Amino acid sequence: MDIPVREFDLELTQESGQTSQPPWKRVDGAFRELLIIGGVPCPVEVRAGDEVLRVNPYSDVPRKPLKKKIEYIFDLKFEIEDLYSFLEDKGLSDTIQSSRGLRLFLAKDPFECIISSIASANCSIKRWTRAVDDIKRGWGDCHLFRGERFYTFPSPATLAGVEEESLEDLQRREDKLPDDFRFTDLRSCGVGYRAPYIRETSRILSEELDISKIHRMDYQDAREVLLELPGVGPKVADCILLYGFRKTEAFPVDVWVRRIMNHLYPDRNFSAREIAEFAAREYGEMAGYVQLYLFNHARRSGLLEKLRG
Repeated sequence: MDIPVREFDLELTQESGQTSQPPWKRVDGAFRELLIIGGVPCPVEVRAGDEVLRVNPYSDVPRKPLKKKIEYIFDLKFEIEDLYSFLEDKGLSDTIQSSRGLRLFLAKDPFECIISSIASANCSIKRWTRAVDDIKRGWGDCHLFRGERFYTFPSPATLAGVEEESLEDLQRREDKLPDDFRFTDLRSCGVGYRAPYIRETSRILSEELDISKIHRMDYQDAREVLLELPGVGPKVADCILLYGFRKTEAFPVDVWVRRIMNHLYPDRNFSAREIAEFAAREYGEMAGYVQLYLFNHARRSGLLEKLRG
């Protein structure tokens, strides 16, 4: 199945460090992941073509919901040319050249996005990516297709019942693990001090809060709800809202985004709160994309290295 799309860089979108989920498995220039289509587990391979995205499902699933899911995950319905015009109007045209074709990499599972975002706090991309993969490997359902293992993300109820720490797994974590190894505790997955946050947030989402209600809330109300969850501060809440629920008013602010913004506006000396207020006022519903393009431009242009000092 080919999905027509202009201005889409699949590789850049996959590897830009967005926290909705780890990058899909890369194989020979294509990317593979397990999706749930109409309740059916279906590994999918996507590959960039000439103004199309080539989609190859491993299972026989209806094409219409599969197409809709792929279009959502890679935000293919978004009119990216409007973003380019917006960036030019705001004096940010440099970000277009370094990030052309970059789109939001949206969560296939909002709960996975919530846990992934909590795990990403004060953590390197490599570490949180491995942690989320290990959580899937530990408590998700394993599906074998064409000799390849794929894992679902565990449910809130499942993660709520997982132990925080097990000495046996901590010892084995240093060894090369067999393909069928399953973790029995969260800390051995590399989430560190976030383990109790992940357990309690999972319990709340299993017993008290219906995730689907967040979709129907406006940005501010949804943000207030998320900030009540353990391990969710302002930056993590905005990551969840942007990547898990496509609330593009969100403008996640960490230490790097603050440095970037103060570099762009040296007379401001922004605090994190002032940056969020400025983004809401100046960028509106483009805020999430502006943040994505600003950070990617800083990463690819070498600005992040200059800002380290």
